[in-house]
Amino acid sequence: LSGFALVILVAALGWLPLFGGLLVLLAALLGSGLLTLGELRRRFPFELLVVIGSALAIAGVVERSGAAELVAGWMRAIFDGHGVHAALAGVYLITLTLTEVITNTAAAALAFPIALGTARAFGVDPMPFVMVVAYGASAGFLIPFGYQTHLMVYSAGRYRMRDFLRAGLPVSLTYSALVLLLVPLVFPLHR
Repeated sequence: LSGFALVILVAALGWLPLFGGLLVLLAALLGSGLLTLGELRRRFPFELLVVIGSALAIAGVVERSGAAELVAGWMRAIFDGHGVHAALAGVYLITLTLTEVITNTAAAALAFPIALGTARAFGVDPMPFVMVVAYGASAGFLIPFGYQTHLMVYSAGRYRMRDFLRAGLPVSLTYSALVLLLVPLVFPLHR
């Protein structure tokens, strides 16, 4: 813990980047024997790293291929008569739908380029769109397949899909209403 605090202090003072300091700390822990490679392999979430890396790669392809701009154009066409707030809600709903069926990291990575393209299409500040993606990717309350702990209790507790919907729907509706109400207030659409 003291090594970690020292790395944070060194990074805050600007003497070494945080990532570099953490690498030095890791090397020191491995060199001193306080941490072994076997323990590192057991504790490090390599599967999560693969999922995040894959999601970011797919998001990059979505951005570079023009698919994000295409979807943003569709969003503009669909919500043009309803305004930018409706487009913001649309981006939130896309992210919410994605996070219910894939991991929240992958949902955020896929929805981010769409949100950015939609904000550009409407000519508004992208920060509210980025924030609804962040909040939408964390809103997996309805079905058990989007989050690991949901799956763990789903089978162990012998829950059914109906149980998740019954408990998650009020939470999801309340959470969504608060996000869509507060994000434009805290992060204004127009600079």
